[in-house]
Formats: sequence, C-alpha cells, structure tokens
Amino acid sequence: MAYVAVPFALLCAAAAAAAMPLAGDDQLALYVLALTPAALIGCYVVAQGVLGDRHFGAVMAVIYIFVAAAIFRIRDYDDKSIDIQVAAKLGSFAMIFATSALFYSYAIGRLRLPRLFYAWLAFFAALVGCSLYAVKVPFALTCSLLFLACYLYAVHLCVWLTQRVAIQVMMCAALLLCVGSIFVYYAIPSIGVMQAWTAEGGFGEIGRMKGLTGSANGIGFIAAFGAAMAILYFRSVDFFGRCVALALIPSALVCLVLSNNRSSMLALAAALWVGFVFRRNAAPKILMTLTAGMVAATALVFFSDEIFALLSRSGRAEEITSATGRSAIWSVVLDMWSQKPFTGYGYTSALAILPLDPRLFHVAAHAHNMYLELLFGGGLFLLALFLFALWQTLRQAIRSGAVNEAALLVVFILRGLTEATPFSGMVGYASIAFALTLALVIAPLVRARAAAAPVSAAGPAPAPRESYP
Repeated sequence: MAYVAVPFALLCAAAAAAAMPLAGDDQLALYVLALTPAALIGCYVVAQGVLGDRHFGAVMAVIYIFVAAAIFRIRDYDDKSIDIQVAAKLGSFAMIFATSALFYSYAIGRLRLPRLFYAWLAFFAALVGCSLYAVKVPFALTCSLLFLACYLYAVHLCVWLTQRVAIQVMMCAALLLCVGSIFVYYAIPSIGVMQAWTAEGGFGEIGRMKGLTGSANGIGFIAAFGAAMAILYFRSVDFFGRCVALALIPSALVCLVLSNNRSSMLALAAALWVGFVFRRNAAPKILMTLTAGMVAATALVFFSDEIFALLSRSGRAEEITSATGRSAIWSVVLDMWSQKPFTGYGYTSALAILPLDPRLFHVAAHAHNMYLELLFGGGLFLLALFLFALWQTLRQAIRSGAVNEAALLVVFILRGLTEATPFSGMVGYASIAFALTLALVIAPLVRARAAAAPVSAAGPAPAPRESYP
C-alpha cells in the first residue's frame, strides 16, 4: 500500500495548499474531492476484510475492536443522540455482523464445529432470551446480540485468520488503547482522568486513569489482559507480534499503575502464575506456592488491620474487608434475586434497578460480580449454563495442554469476583477478549475435526484461499 499512500499524502497536501485562498464552501468541496480516493481505498479494504482476505481482515479487526472500546469525547449523561462516535461504533458492529455472516455461510458444510462451540452458543442464545423481559428491552437486546456477534466473530478470527493472528490483533488493539490512554491522561485530563465525589474535595479529579475507555476499571482490564497476552504468547507470535508485545508490556503496566485497578493487578498476577506453574514441573512450583501462601496467611492473621490498611487507597482496613463497598451491593443483589430465583430480572436490568434501591447509591450500576450479575439477570438457569460452559472450556484447555488459554480464563474467573465485566452492559474490549479466549480453545478442536475428516474419492480438500470463494 506504500505506492498508494505516498501519492495520496501529496494530493492531500496540495489540496490543503490550494484551498487556503478559497471561500469556506469551496474549501470544503476541495477537501471532500481530495479525500475521495481515501474513501475508495477504505471501502476496498473493508470489503476485502469482510469477504475473508486474511491481511485486510486482521487490519480491520484491530480497527473494529479499537473503535468499539474507545471513547473520544465528553457529553452529558442524558445525551443519547447518535454522533460521529456512536455512528463509528455502530458501523464497526455492522461489519462484525457482516463478516461473521459470510464466514459461517461459507463454513456450513465445510467445517465441523465442536460441542464446546454449541455450549457457548446456547449460553449466548439464553442471554438473548433473558433480554426479552429486561427492564429496557431494546438496550438489553442490543447488548446481548452484539455479544453473540462478537463470539461468532472471535471464532472466525481464530479459525480463519489463525490463532496467532487473532492474538496479535488483540495485542495491537490493546496497544493502541493503552498508548492513547496515556496520551489523554496527560494531554487531555478531562477525558483521561477519572472524576468522582470525595468527602474532602467534593466532585473532581481523583488521579486515577480512565483513558480512552471511560472508566479506570475499563482501562485497567485492557492493560491486564493485554500484558497477560503479550507475556504468555511472546514465544508463539512472529517477529511483528513480538515487537507489538515489547511495546505493549510497558504501556500496559503504566496504565495498570495509573488506573490503580487492584482486581486487574491481582488477575494479571494469577494468570502469569498459572502460565508459569503449569507449563512444566508443576509439583515443586505448587509446593512453593502453598508454602508462601501459608506464610502470607499467618502474617494476615496477626497483622490483618495493618496489611489491609496498606493495601487500601484510603488507608482504612474496612475498604478491603468490604471489597470497597461491594459487600453492600452483593447483599442487595442476593436479596432481590431471591424474589425471582429462576428467571431473574432480565439481562442488563441491574443498570436500571440497583441505582434506584434506597439501600444503595446511584453509581451502583451493576452487581460488581460477574456471577451475581448473571444470577440477577437470568436466574439460576443462566448462571448454570455459564458455569457448565466455563467448566467444559477449562476441562478442554487442561486436556489439550492449553496453559496460556487457561491462564487467560483465570483473568475473567478471578476478576469476576469483584467486577461484572464482561456482562456489565454494552460490548467493549472486555467482551471481545472473553469471546476470543473461548475461541482460542475452540479453534484447535475445529482444525482437529477437519484433519480427521475422511478424504473423498476426488482427493483431499484444497488448501484455504486468501478469501472466501
């Protein structure tokens, strides 16, 4: 594309210089004329990515994920108009839908999808079903259908583009989000720095990074997941992937520190521990871990207040013992769930119900626990489907020796104890990351089934093309 980019850049520079003495309308017309080649090139790249070209498909996947996760502007909470950012997100999801639809129309009859794929498909179908009786049905349906599309798209990435390319796509998107978040944190604090109410200073900046994601916990998760992928898969990716990983690791660690998202820090440490311990010679490493855990537990018994105060942001031990006030939210969630134990209140209904409960506060927008969020939204049935599919995924990862994939699952399992991500609302990076983690376990099963398929009388099947025929 270099032979196209250079003339295009020169054309844009010439158009800008020529437009300077023109009137406003004439300048706009000249700019539009100069940008027409870029629009045509963009349409070609998008079309090729949708049609299955592996190179353009990877580039567009990075763009889709970045656009779906990033927030570039500030507006009032009540402003729900469709601006350019909302339009870009809708366009990205539309392309994800189109790409997934074309891939599965091609894959039907050619690929044998494993039972694990259908287990998660049943869960996401149940998620859509729970949206039909939610408090805000249009919003819930949008969230659940987009999540389902991201799951199907993630399987497409891992099967068609290969697992290595899919991993590099997620790392590239994480790198863009981390670098962009560091930039806005220092250059545009109104976007990059979290604001909240404090008893000492009222409403204002509290120093924690929220970056391009709109929340400190959001950029904290991206940093933790990106760093985990970069470290765990460093030897599995190609030269380009290693360059991305070397840039991502320090950027992610900076974002993790500035966001001060402790659950993401703990999840990252646990994922790296799983990747280190279970790769080889697990027994002595587990023994050492248990010994260190016993020492830590002993110290916690005798110095619990001091340790908790040290780990807290405020210096008060009750901040840790109450999980930063989450215990009150969990109590209310369980109390309300007991009134509808089997069906729940509908997917994403916590966003509309919990802030209005007099026992809580208006920022308690979800259950702050992945399992309780599913229990509140879909009852025992939805949670049982999720736990069954999750157990089958872990079982398959352990059986096939997929240590890295099991470590990534640990990120969600452990972080889900204090956060509802990725089931807290609109689809973002965390939702796609969860779907991709599942797809990394499913993709080898698809390839194994394809390799075991009987050879027809006409000979073996041809090698995959660069795009769908």
